[in-house]
Amino acid sequence: FMNELSSDLNSDINFAVGSDFWKDIDDELLQDLYRQLETSQPDGDSSFLGSELNTNTPLKQELIKLETPADLLFQPDTTQNYNNPSPYPSQSWPTSWPPSTPTSSIHNSLSPSTPSLTSSQIFSLNSSSNSLNNSLVSRAKVLIEQIQQQCTSQEQQLEQIRQSQHSSSSLSEDALQQLQEQQTKLLQMVDSELKELHQINRTQVLCPDELYHSRNLGQRLQIQLMKVELLRQELHQLLNPESSQSCIAVLVITDQPTPQIIFKSKPIEDSFSVNLITSSSVDVLNLSKVRATLVSEEPNWKTETPIENDEAAMDLAQKTATFQNLRFTISTRMSMVHLRFSVQITSVKGAPCTVQSNISYPFIVITNESQWCEAAGKLILADAFTGLVEVPWPEFANALHHHFLKATRQETTNPARPLTLGELNYLHCKFFGGQPVVTQHQAIQFWNWFGQVTLTLRFKRHINTLWFNGLIYGIVTKEECNRVLLNQDLGTFMIRFSESFPGLFAVAYVSDDPYERVKHYLVKPDDTGSQKTLPDFLREKPQFQYLFQLDISTGLPLRPVAKDAALGFYYSRRRIQANEHGYVL
Repeated sequence: FMNELSSDLNSDINFAVGSDFWKDIDDELLQDLYRQLETSQPDGDSSFLGSELNTNTPLKQELIKLETPADLLFQPDTTQNYNNPSPYPSQSWPTSWPPSTPTSSIHNSLSPSTPSLTSSQIFSLNSSSNSLNNSLVSRAKVLIEQIQQQCTSQEQQLEQIRQSQHSSSSLSEDALQQLQEQQTKLLQMVDSELKELHQINRTQVLCPDELYHSRNLGQRLQIQLMKVELLRQELHQLLNPESSQSCIAVLVITDQPTPQIIFKSKPIEDSFSVNLITSSSVDVLNLSKVRATLVSEEPNWKTETPIENDEAAMDLAQKTATFQNLRFTISTRMSMVHLRFSVQITSVKGAPCTVQSNISYPFIVITNESQWCEAAGKLILADAFTGLVEVPWPEFANALHHHFLKATRQETTNPARPLTLGELNYLHCKFFGGQPVVTQHQAIQFWNWFGQVTLTLRFKRHINTLWFNGLIYGIVTKEECNRVLLNQDLGTFMIRFSESFPGLFAVAYVSDDPYERVKHYLVKPDDTGSQKTLPDFLREKPQFQYLFQLDISTGLPLRPVAKDAALGFYYSRRRIQANEHGYVL
């Protein structure tokens, strides 16, 4: 059956009605096809992912040890059927998440001699496979919920082990050995759950809610690992009293911003929180202030105080400290740097000792807006590839989407307008050929375009708000705009990002030309400026009359709205009308 399907895909599929192809296949064969596609997904340990992370430097070795949940990035499911009559996938995120049918398996079934597909053809092919998933439950959602439940249960187990270990003087050697076995088992469980989360990130494109919970869960599990390791060290000392005794504590970063760009001398919008975790036998008598320091492979700063507001008091009872309004007085010269936190503790039984945290997520400090795009590209590459030559498309898509939400100032838990499934499919097909893996070279070429799009959304006046309100239609093809506008009234128009000129807008509009009903106007850099915004420019053009707005909640186009009604709020000034004598009043 798979051979016959491959043959059909290479020859007779009419991409314009691709979804009808599957209607003639028996339901049992469809289910069998899905299982075969699923099992053909490359294994997580396959060598096709390329070389290992370069561990030549101490900083990179620490990054490997850290295994931060920054790897657990956002991914939408690219295979949902959206009941869209067009070959272009619907824009909205579904409320339930079917497992991601590996579209790479469909592409891999094409023979090497198969000609390259256009974006619209690939969309149609994806739409065909979408119908396989309607009745299937999201594995990612279920797995994340299961791991959350296990994580909560493990926290309770940890507390029980800690209490038992605190009264270790009354425990027999057999009881101590049982505690050791419990800790080893718990350590294995947590490690397995972290690997499962990472595998979800590599194989499925998560919705914003799933992304948030997976990252949060990954951080909780990392802290559990540290707690178990502390208890293991303490138990080792109890079982081996002749070994050297030490103050057993660790400082963990419990809350921190995602990898981001920071402007020199401007306070960081987000806060950092740290928590001191001690073994069961450590009774803290006194705590110093917690201090933040910069960690870099090239720490040649021209000042001795590269960070302002770099100290915070730690609450002795809760053992937590929060850093607000951290400010950097230096530029990192386009290099990624990290923060490390340290605190000196004095326990009842021991001498003062200094406890340090792991390094934070990376960030880059820049001096002006023109550096933002390059810096953001470096962070995304580091976050998505972690030293590898290539990664699966879902892993890259998740990293990209996560950074996009941060760059456009959106909340991951409730984003105003995340990238849609259709937009991610479009990016996957146009820039990566719909292939199952993404190389660093491809990602760099892609960022040359998408980085400018993100820059425009972040910094251009009114653009962010227009995007959130659906007045900018989105990241779509010229062909899709033609389809939407074909039967609309004269003067109806849509705003999209240009496919050929990164960061610029194209306006598709219905004209009175009988030979070219839908035309496309490129908004050139000199059409707008500091004194004229995009709404001001559109206001002056009489050929643009009715703006086709996107419904953000459904991802479907709304009816056209009169231009002034849609954009009037964003005009720089009211149009001044002359009276009947030609004078301006």
